Amino acid sequence: MKLAEVLINRKLLLIGNFVLTSGKISPYYLDLKKLPSYPEFYEVIAEAVEKVKNLDFDIIVGVATGGVPIASFIACNLRKPVGYVRLDKKGYGTNVSLEAEVKDKKVLLVDDVATTGSSLEYSIYEIAKEGGKVTATLVIIDRQEGAKKRIEKLGINFISLYTISDILDFVINNNMIKKEDVKAIQEYLVNNLEK
Repeated sequence: MKLAEVLINRKLLLIGNFVLTSGKISPYYLDLKKLPSYPEFYEVIAEAVEKVKNLDFDIIVGVATGGVPIASFIACNLRKPVGYVRLDKKGYGTNVSLEAEVKDKKVLLVDDVATTGSSLEYSIYEIAKEGGKVTATLVIIDRQEGAKKRIEKLGINFISLYTISDILDFVINNNMIKKEDVKAIQEYLVNNLEK
């Protein structure tokens, strides 16, 4: 799996103890915000474009910050408008969360990684408040900790290019991380992956 190798080689999959946005402590961290710094990003974008090109949407909205470059590159490839949603208002200027014109539009919502889906859900509601309708979400990697179920419960299509299970299985089976880290990761997956 090429993405798994890229994540390890570019140090975008980090092993240790990390506090996630959800507040959980994880033995691994996906730092996809740096992915656009590398040429492999274009291959990921090409995969994303293939996944969404036949979906029905008018505009692409990225979740700040990780989803913004992904949304922008997909939008350029598909010649679609693009915007973004902040998880926190700025507190100055127009003080809005959503930087996009979505009224009466179908929206493809994009982020880099999904864990519990809370950032996606917040963004969906912000878009709805402005008159838009999210018809699908796309993430590069689903950490498989509830996001898919949470978004689909809202009646919205949840699409991921990769799952963390596939990535970590490849990394572990190809001895790409230290044996002492494998046990912690496997325990975490057993206790946290959605069933």
